[in-house]
Amino acid sequence: MPRLLPPLNALRAFEAAGRLGSFTKAAEELNVSHSAISRHVRGLEDRLNVHLFRTQNTGVALTDQGRAYLSEITPAFDRIADATEALSVPPKGTVTLTTENTAAQKWLIPRLAHLKARHPDIDLQISVTTQVMDIEAHDFDMGLRYLRAEPSEEHQLLFRSAVRAYAAPGFAPTANGRVDLGALARGPLIEDATFRLWPEWFRLAGLVDVPVLDLPHPLGAILAIQSAVAGLGAVLMDKNLCEPEVRSGALVELASVELPFGGYYLIVNKRARRRKAVRAVCQWLLDECAEADAAHGA
Repeated sequence: MPRLLPPLNALRAFEAAGRLGSFTKAAEELNVSHSAISRHVRGLEDRLNVHLFRTQNTGVALTDQGRAYLSEITPAFDRIADATEALSVPPKGTVTLTTENTAAQKWLIPRLAHLKARHPDIDLQISVTTQVMDIEAHDFDMGLRYLRAEPSEEHQLLFRSAVRAYAAPGFAPTANGRVDLGALARGPLIEDATFRLWPEWFRLAGLVDVPVLDLPHPLGAILAIQSAVAGLGAVLMDKNLCEPEVRSGALVELASVELPFGGYYLIVNKRARRRKAVRAVCQWLLDECAEADAAHGA
């Protein structure tokens, strides 16, 4: 006996509109017109003799019957997509990512050769900006963001930010083979933000009486790191962003003290997360972070 199935295009239109909560977004994802989505949904409702959506001031919303139907249809489409991908060629295509300059230059770009070796057919295009971009509104596949506070559930933690103190080799004064904290506190210090973390770092490092510190105007992270490399002062910086300089020996860590300070998170465009290439880049980022944690002894 043949299966009783509605037309596939009608099911795709309904599933996309229900999952995204918008006929307009469904039309964009399926690369068809808004009227085509509306026509397919109306035809499906007539065929099933139920109302799947209800109209409201902000657009459309699923009815109870529509929500129940979607809960069965979406997993079915996911299983079809997974089975198809299992038979298909390796992930390929363009993936777009937005992030801020420091994370791109100091953490992401040094790792791109690893991505190319793992997925040679994926082209990761990085857009650098000082603004926190709405990835759906600006049509980015994903965003890598620094956030101080715990974000919403749609953000996935890549790595915690841990601030440590660094300086060029031979810069920091020493006493009895260890960094002289009192002398360091009187010397030139560099910060990359206005949070004024040096006093707390000195207290955690064991300096009992922290003097009033002569802290200059904060620099951007890139300039702060380069200033420390040039021997202009000691710098407080996220350990993840100083990896290239520490690895090359241009900077050395001054003490085994770190200050937890937010984290870097990944957010993926809902319209893009079904693409195999996007999922492959997400997994690569998570694997890179796991390797970095292992290297840091986390």
